[in-house]
Amino acid sequence: MAGGLSWWFWQRTDRPNVNQYPVLGLKVSQEDGYQDFQKLKKEDVQFVYLKATEGASYKDDYFDSNYSRAVGSGLQVGIYHYFSFNSTPEQQAAQLFKSVGQDSGNLPIMIYLEYYGQYQQKKPATKKTQKAVAQLIALINQHYQKDCLLGGTPAIVNRYRPAKGQYPLWQTTSAAPKAMQTSGFWQYTLASPLPKQDRQATYQLAVFTGTKAQWRQVQKGTF
Repeated sequence: MAGGLSWWFWQRTDRPNVNQYPVLGLKVSQEDGYQDFQKLKKEDVQFVYLKATEGASYKDDYFDSNYSRAVGSGLQVGIYHYFSFNSTPEQQAAQLFKSVGQDSGNLPIMIYLEYYGQYQQKKPATKKTQKAVAQLIALINQHYQKDCLLGGTPAIVNRYRPAKGQYPLWQTTSAAPKAMQTSGFWQYTLASPLPKQDRQATYQLAVFTGTKAQWRQVQKGTF
Protein backbone atom coordinates (compact mmCIF):
# COMPACT_ATOMS: atom_id res chain seq x y z
CA MET A 1 0.00 0.00 0.00
CA ALA A 2 1.32 3.43 -0.93
CA GLY A 3 3.11 5.29 1.87
CA GLY A 4 0.62 8.16 2.12
CA LEU A 5 -1.73 6.18 4.37
CA SER A 6 -1.40 7.02 8.04
CA TRP A 7 -0.04 4.90 10.88
CA TRP A 8 -3.47 5.21 12.49
CA PHE A 9 -5.01 3.51 9.46
CA TRP A 10 -2.77 0.51 10.04
CA GLN A 11 -3.44 0.41 13.79
CA ARG A 12 -7.14 1.27 13.87
CA THR A 13 -9.04 -0.87 16.37
CA ASP A 14 -12.54 0.60 16.35
CA ARG A 15 -15.24 -0.79 14.10
CA PRO A 16 -17.68 1.49 12.20
CA ASN A 17 -21.11 1.68 13.81
CA VAL A 18 -22.51 -1.85 13.91
CA ASN A 19 -26.10 -0.64 13.55
CA GLN A 20 -25.27 1.32 10.40
CA TYR A 21 -22.86 -1.29 9.00
CA PRO A 22 -23.92 -4.71 10.37
CA VAL A 23 -22.22 -6.80 7.66
CA LEU A 24 -18.53 -7.31 8.50
CA GLY A 25 -15.91 -8.95 6.30
CA LEU A 26 -12.26 -8.93 5.31
CA LYS A 27 -9.80 -9.12 2.43
CA VAL A 28 -7.23 -11.94 2.40
CA SER A 29 -4.12 -12.83 0.38
CA GLN A 30 -1.21 -15.23 0.83
CA GLU A 31 0.59 -12.49 2.75
CA ASP A 32 -1.93 -12.99 5.58
CA GLY A 33 -0.92 -16.61 6.06
CA TYR A 34 -3.23 -19.45 7.07
CA GLN A 35 -6.76 -18.42 8.04
CA ASP A 36 -9.25 -20.35 10.16
CA PHE A 37 -12.42 -19.39 8.32
CA GLN A 38 -14.64 -21.41 10.63
CA LYS A 39 -13.32 -19.36 13.56
CA LEU A 40 -13.71 -16.11 11.63
CA LYS A 41 -17.37 -16.91 11.01
CA LYS A 42 -17.88 -17.48 14.74
CA GLU A 43 -16.42 -13.99 15.27
CA ASP A 44 -19.31 -12.48 13.25
CA VAL A 45 -17.40 -12.20 9.97
CA GLN A 46 -19.93 -12.68 7.16
CA PHE A 47 -17.86 -12.37 3.99
CA VAL A 48 -14.32 -12.67 2.70
CA TYR A 49 -12.64 -11.45 -0.48
CA LEU A 50 -9.74 -13.69 -1.52
CA LYS A 51 -6.89 -12.56 -3.73
CA ALA A 52 -6.88 -14.75 -6.81
CA THR A 53 -4.58 -13.25 -9.42
CA GLU A 54 -2.41 -10.31 -10.33
CA GLY A 55 -1.54 -9.01 -13.77
CA ALA A 56 -1.01 -11.53 -16.57
CA SER A 57 1.01 -14.27 -14.86
CA TYR A 58 0.57 -14.32 -11.07
CA LYS A 59 -1.73 -16.50 -8.97
CA ASP A 60 -1.95 -16.20 -5.20
CA ASP A 61 -0.25 -19.26 -3.68
CA TYR A 62 -2.97 -19.71 -1.06
CA PHE A 63 -5.96 -19.16 -3.34
CA ASP A 64 -7.04 -22.78 -3.89
CA SER A 65 -6.75 -23.68 -0.20
CA ASN A 66 -8.35 -20.42 0.96
CA TYR A 67 -11.20 -20.80 -1.48
CA SER A 68 -12.16 -24.37 -0.59
CA ARG A 69 -11.95 -23.72 3.14
CA ALA A 70 -13.77 -20.37 2.98
CA VAL A 71 -16.63 -21.87 0.96
CA GLY A 72 -16.74 -24.84 3.32
CA SER A 73 -17.05 -22.53 6.32
CA GLY A 74 -20.28 -21.05 5.01
CA LEU A 75 -18.89 -17.53 4.59
CA GLN A 76 -19.97 -15.46 1.61
CA VAL A 77 -16.98 -15.53 -0.75
CA GLY A 78 -15.70 -13.11 -3.35
CA ILE A 79 -12.45 -13.07 -5.30
CA TYR A 80 -10.30 -10.19 -6.45
CA HIS A 81 -7.78 -9.52 -9.20
CA TYR A 82 -4.94 -7.05 -8.63
CA PHE A 83 -4.88 -4.83 -11.71
CA SER A 84 -1.71 -4.41 -13.76
CA PHE A 85 -1.02 -1.16 -15.58
CA ASN A 86 1.36 -2.82 -18.03
CA SER A 87 -0.62 -5.91 -19.07
CA THR A 88 -3.50 -5.90 -21.52
CA PRO A 89 -7.08 -6.54 -20.35
CA GLU A 90 -7.14 -9.71 -22.47
CA GLN A 91 -3.96 -11.04 -20.81
CA GLN A 92 -5.28 -10.29 -17.34
CA ALA A 93 -8.66 -11.85 -18.02
CA ALA A 94 -7.01 -14.99 -19.40
CA GLN A 95 -4.88 -15.31 -16.27
CA LEU A 96 -7.92 -14.95 -14.02
CA PHE A 97 -10.02 -17.45 -15.95
CA LYS A 98 -7.20 -20.00 -16.16
CA SER A 99 -6.27 -19.67 -12.49
CA VAL A 100 -9.68 -19.87 -10.82
CA GLY A 101 -11.86 -21.73 -13.29
CA GLN A 102 -15.38 -21.64 -11.89
CA ASP A 103 -14.17 -20.86 -8.35
CA SER A 104 -15.36 -17.27 -8.59
CA GLY A 105 -17.40 -17.16 -5.39
CA ASN A 106 -20.96 -15.92 -5.06
CA LEU A 107 -20.15 -12.21 -4.58
CA PRO A 108 -19.31 -9.76 -7.39
CA ILE A 109 -15.70 -10.03 -8.58
CA MET A 110 -13.41 -7.19 -7.52
CA ILE A 111 -10.70 -5.52 -9.58
CA TYR A 112 -8.29 -3.91 -7.11
CA LEU A 113 -6.30 -0.84 -8.14
CA GLU A 114 -3.11 0.26 -6.42
CA TYR A 115 -0.02 2.17 -7.55
CA TYR A 116 3.10 0.02 -7.52
CA GLY A 117 6.73 0.38 -8.60
CA GLN A 118 7.34 3.19 -11.06
CA TYR A 119 3.64 4.08 -11.08
CA GLN A 120 3.85 5.45 -7.55
CA GLN A 121 5.82 8.35 -8.98
CA LYS A 122 4.46 8.55 -12.51
CA LYS A 123 0.73 7.86 -12.53
CA PRO A 124 -0.67 5.90 -15.50
CA ALA A 125 -2.61 7.87 -18.12
CA THR A 126 -6.20 8.35 -17.01
CA LYS A 127 -8.19 7.74 -20.20
CA LYS A 128 -6.05 4.83 -21.36
CA THR A 129 -6.36 3.12 -17.98
CA GLN A 130 -10.09 3.80 -17.76
CA LYS A 131 -10.49 2.09 -21.12
CA ALA A 132 -8.40 -0.90 -20.01
CA VAL A 133 -10.39 -1.26 -16.78
CA ALA A 134 -13.68 -1.11 -18.72
CA GLN A 135 -12.46 -3.79 -21.13
CA LEU A 136 -11.40 -6.08 -18.29
CA ILE A 137 -14.77 -5.64 -16.58
CA ALA A 138 -16.58 -6.47 -19.81
CA LEU A 139 -14.55 -9.66 -20.27
CA ILE A 140 -15.24 -10.77 -16.69
CA ASN A 141 -18.94 -9.90 -16.97
CA GLN A 142 -19.24 -11.96 -20.13
CA HIS A 143 -17.31 -14.95 -18.79
CA TYR A 144 -18.86 -15.25 -15.32
CA GLN A 145 -22.21 -13.52 -15.84
CA LYS A 146 -21.77 -11.50 -12.66
CA ASP A 147 -21.04 -7.90 -11.74
CA CYS A 148 -17.66 -6.37 -10.88
CA LEU A 149 -16.67 -3.76 -8.36
CA LEU A 150 -13.58 -1.56 -8.29
CA GLY A 151 -11.38 -1.49 -5.22
CA GLY A 152 -8.72 0.90 -3.94
CA THR A 153 -8.37 4.24 -2.25
CA PRO A 154 -11.06 6.81 -3.16
CA ALA A 155 -8.47 8.78 -5.15
CA ILE A 156 -7.40 5.91 -7.39
CA VAL A 157 -10.85 4.40 -8.00
CA ASN A 158 -12.30 7.81 -8.83
CA ARG A 159 -9.43 8.52 -11.22
CA TYR A 160 -9.63 5.24 -13.14
CA ARG A 161 -13.31 4.35 -12.84
CA PRO A 162 -14.60 4.15 -16.44
CA ALA A 163 -16.39 7.30 -17.54
CA LYS A 164 -19.46 5.39 -18.73
CA GLY A 165 -21.53 3.01 -16.66
CA GLN A 166 -22.14 2.44 -12.96
CA TYR A 167 -19.38 0.74 -10.99
CA PRO A 168 -19.86 -0.11 -7.31
CA LEU A 169 -16.77 0.53 -5.22
CA TRP A 170 -14.68 -1.09 -2.52
CA GLN A 171 -13.11 1.99 -0.96
CA THR A 172 -10.00 1.63 1.21
CA THR A 173 -9.86 4.59 3.57
CA SER A 174 -9.75 5.29 7.31
CA ALA A 175 -12.66 7.74 7.19
CA ALA A 176 -16.06 6.97 5.74
CA PRO A 177 -15.87 7.70 1.99
CA LYS A 178 -17.46 10.97 0.92
CA ALA A 179 -19.02 9.35 -2.11
CA MET A 180 -20.55 6.44 -0.24
CA GLN A 181 -22.39 4.04 -2.45
CA THR A 182 -25.53 2.40 -1.15
CA SER A 183 -24.34 -1.08 -2.06
CA GLY A 184 -20.57 -0.84 -1.95
CA PHE A 185 -17.89 -1.76 0.58
CA TRP A 186 -15.72 0.28 2.90
CA GLN A 187 -12.37 -1.19 3.96
CA TYR A 188 -11.63 0.86 7.04
CA THR A 189 -8.31 -0.64 8.11
CA LEU A 190 -5.23 -2.42 6.82
CA ALA A 191 -4.34 -4.22 10.05
CA SER A 192 -6.78 -4.40 12.95
CA PRO A 193 -8.06 -7.11 15.30
CA LEU A 194 -11.62 -8.33 15.08
CA PRO A 195 -13.93 -6.75 17.68
CA LYS A 196 -14.13 -9.92 19.80
CA GLN A 197 -10.55 -11.13 19.39
CA ASP A 198 -7.29 -10.38 21.13
CA ARG A 199 -4.90 -7.98 19.45
CA GLN A 200 -2.41 -10.58 18.28
CA ALA A 201 -4.11 -11.28 14.95
CA THR A 202 -4.90 -8.40 12.60
CA TYR A 203 -6.97 -8.24 9.43
CA GLN A 204 -7.90 -6.02 6.50
CA LEU A 205 -11.45 -5.41 7.69
CA ALA A 206 -14.35 -4.06 5.68
CA VAL A 207 -18.08 -3.45 6.00
CA PHE A 208 -20.90 -3.52 3.47
CA THR A 209 -22.47 -0.08 3.12
CA GLY A 210 -25.92 -0.97 1.83
CA THR A 211 -29.16 -2.26 3.29
CA LYS A 212 -30.01 -5.84 4.26
CA ALA A 213 -32.09 -6.18 1.09
CA GLN A 214 -29.14 -4.96 -1.01
CA TRP A 215 -26.84 -7.39 0.77
CA ARG A 216 -29.13 -10.28 -0.18
CA GLN A 217 -28.88 -9.14 -3.80
CA VAL A 218 -25.08 -8.83 -3.66
CA GLN A 219 -24.87 -12.41 -2.40
CA LYS A 220 -26.20 -13.41 -5.82
CA GLY A 221 -23.29 -11.69 -7.55
CA THR A 222 -25.18 -8.56 -8.64
CA PHE A 223 -25.70 -5.02 -7.41
